Amino acid sequence: MVEIAAPATPGTLKAELEGLYRSWRMLDVLNETIATMPPEWLRILEIARNIMLRRPLPGLEVPDEIARLVTPAEPIFTTQVRVERKKRVVYPVTGDVEIQPLRNMTDFAQVTLPDMMLRSIGQELFDFRLISGGINGLYNIDTGPAEQEYDDIIEVSVPTGGMSRKKRQKVYALLDVSNSMRDANKETFAKALLLLAYLLIAIEEGAEVYLRTFGNTVHQRSDCTTKERFGELAGRILRVTPDGSTDIKVALDTAVGDIRALDSYNTLAHLGEAPPTEILLISDCESYEVPYLPKGIRLHTVHLKGGRMMKAYREGFERIRAESKTFTEIDTTNLALPDSTRDRWLLEQDGRSLERELALRAFERGTNPEEERRQGLVQAYSRMNEAKSRRTKGAQKVNSMAAKPVLGLAELFRRIGAAIRRVFLRPPSESWDDAEDEAPASPMGLRFRERR
Repeated sequence: MVEIAAPATPGTLKAELEGLYRSWRMLDVLNETIATMPPEWLRILEIARNIMLRRPLPGLEVPDEIARLVTPAEPIFTTQVRVERKKRVVYPVTGDVEIQPLRNMTDFAQVTLPDMMLRSIGQELFDFRLISGGINGLYNIDTGPAEQEYDDIIEVSVPTGGMSRKKRQKVYALLDVSNSMRDANKETFAKALLLLAYLLIAIEEGAEVYLRTFGNTVHQRSDCTTKERFGELAGRILRVTPDGSTDIKVALDTAVGDIRALDSYNTLAHLGEAPPTEILLISDCESYEVPYLPKGIRLHTVHLKGGRMMKAYREGFERIRAESKTFTEIDTTNLALPDSTRDRWLLEQDGRSLERELALRAFERGTNPEEERRQGLVQAYSRMNEAKSRRTKGAQKVNSMAAKPVLGLAELFRRIGAAIRRVFLRPPSESWDDAEDEAPASPMGLRFRERR
């Protein structure tokens, strides 16, 4: 069955449009052009941008530990409240009334209610007071602006001198690129998380970044000490392809050795001190052996799980969990990858052609290049929506065809194949806890079946 995308609401349309605009600016960080960038790279950049902006990923729930890991350090402010007594001029909305002695006999309609009641009690007494000036009238008076006092509450944010977290000084990243990372979108999410959501924030904080990729062997180290060199580091992460098995023991031993040299760790001058370099390990943790880390080494592990893990990796997995200062698990099985092929075509056709127009208008007055670029992306986005609607109609047609009853002969062959698989193929175990007698795994991962 082909999955049909749900129609986007006006709110999501605006959010996705802003996403395209920000993704465009993100390409400048990598020093790459859209024409030479594969769709897989655009897909990784889109996921990385969503992680940095705290936007939800379709089919994946990012834990709070990951959100805190990729949040930049910000100054802490406290709010101080003070009250100031101030004065202001008040203009009344309507006039006021005032009781005064009756000014003229013609103002009889202005006589107050108590005096009118006196008339009903005694006419002679009322006439006497009227002649002697003892009757009051209710007159309207115009009031001018008045001065009024009030309390003004003022809130002031005062920096405390602290940060939301300690800024990273040195970051050592280990990225698992073994063949098992190809499954369940592990490779795509690992590159997105490591590429921009973590390393870019670290390099913007002024940290020194070191990266090694590993499989069954550890690859060459890349050093990035300035933001200008981040494009080279990001390009290496995007180009690397999974290969080989997983050996976390060799990778961590190499990382500890590098940290000893970088931080002069365990030397007489720094004996007993914790090194400033932290290790970030992103892996599916499918390794037989894991070393014990020296005291003071801080390891942060992001475990990408997807599918079934073999029982032989259980000991190594538990060792990694015990050695890690923070251990976070993410299931990337249901991660929905964005349609980057269509986005690439739209950005190439509308965005780069727009840059040529901006170059021609550079000498004109009153032009706003950023606004013109945004308008060009609006057109690109509208075309993308039209293409998505056509693909949705095609998917509906395929689903309607798949919903029709199948032929009897095809159903017969399907059932025969299912019966053969049940007899000759052994179903895999679903978890570590399945009771199953198996021969212990050899160091090279081979297993031997005993004939009974």
